[in-house]
Amino acid sequence: MMKEYDVIVVGSGPGGATVAREMSLKRKKVLLIERGGRWNWLGNTLTVAMTLQNYGLTVSKPFPPFTQVTVADNYGGASMLICGCAMPPPKKIFDSVGINLTAETEEARKELWVTKLPDELVGKANMRLMEAANDLGYHWEKVEKFIDVSKCIPECADCMMGCKRDAKWSARFYGDEAIASGAELALHTRIDDVIVENRKAVGVKGSRHGKSVSYYGKRIVLSSGIGNVRILRRAGIQEAGRTFAVDFLQFIGGVSPHINTSKVQPMAVGTLEHYESDGFVILPVFPTWSQLTVLLAMKGLGHVPKALNAFRYTGLMVKIQDDLKGEIHTESSFLPFTKEPSHDDRLKLAKGGEIMKKILRKVGAPDKSIVELNPSGAHPSATCRIGDVVDTKLETSIANLYCCDASVVPSALGLPVVWSVVALGKRLAKHLDKTLT
Repeated sequence: MMKEYDVIVVGSGPGGATVAREMSLKRKKVLLIERGGRWNWLGNTLTVAMTLQNYGLTVSKPFPPFTQVTVADNYGGASMLICGCAMPPPKKIFDSVGINLTAETEEARKELWVTKLPDELVGKANMRLMEAANDLGYHWEKVEKFIDVSKCIPECADCMMGCKRDAKWSARFYGDEAIASGAELALHTRIDDVIVENRKAVGVKGSRHGKSVSYYGKRIVLSSGIGNVRILRRAGIQEAGRTFAVDFLQFIGGVSPHINTSKVQPMAVGTLEHYESDGFVILPVFPTWSQLTVLLAMKGLGHVPKALNAFRYTGLMVKIQDDLKGEIHTESSFLPFTKEPSHDDRLKLAKGGEIMKKILRKVGAPDKSIVELNPSGAHPSATCRIGDVVDTKLETSIANLYCCDASVVPSALGLPVVWSVVALGKRLAKHLDKTLT
């Protein structure tokens, strides 16, 4: 007999894993589907590349110039590669569409290990950067993290390479809880279509290990980021993917004789003081040696020798709320979108960049050592926006078909997205529970 689930979730990142966990805890029959596999520790460059779409080389049209955006393809989604920076949902973003996430934000705070790290885990280099920034008149402080302090160790910067000690929260913790509560997990499964009957979603179909598969459920939740667009357009929702935000970021590093950030907790200090007025945040973090080499090559092959200083750089990052100019192209997997910084985006990046260079000079980095990498995208979002593709309950125009991940945010967050997406997942789960009882 054909098995029917209460909820089918496509995508195991923070949004999908949250919905799967919440619904399985309520004793609903849940299927969690993931296109990628499960690498238990991303301890080197090769395994990180294997968890990313196109091995991390997903770039935009036109080509060149390059706009590189990180797109995860593994159990846990991009949460495996985050720096564990815990920033709650920005009120101004969700107030604009009439969504109040206060209760869900506090629920998540208790479960995601949110804390500010002690000085020894923050690291001397971060503490010096914070001191230098404040000496210049800025307002830096410790930043909350999704970190279990009892498992974290000093002089470790492996958050973006995974965490072999499980000190950093990732969506896998929620996914594993869902499985322990009875949810089923289907890895290496690509979903292509929603099964629709009488304008209601009743299942999904795709392929697993080269074989066609179909799954049936009462509620379908798409949580596959950019991948939502392809599925929705094939279902007839053509407005999906006509806008696109990536929270453009830019890394700037310098070589100081006094400190470097190669072995300190990334994003453990920083500032949001420019967020409300200028739409950007500044945090200390820098690419790994392999990422740095690729990003330098994108500037031009003549810049690649600077990678020799990979373990000497003190690095900072500006992340902005970018304009929604951009589009997803479902016909291409290697050039799947059009996106480049707008004029206003470049002004924000430049303003943040000047602040970062002042701080680098303050800690002793000479101008000749400072390297500015090209802007890149870290948080693909706003392709299935609330009020555009989904309503405030996150339901599409096809009944019983929902989206829940960063794709639904109404505008660029310009902040780490995990907390916002988890809160949205909890809110959606409450709605689904009511409709299934």
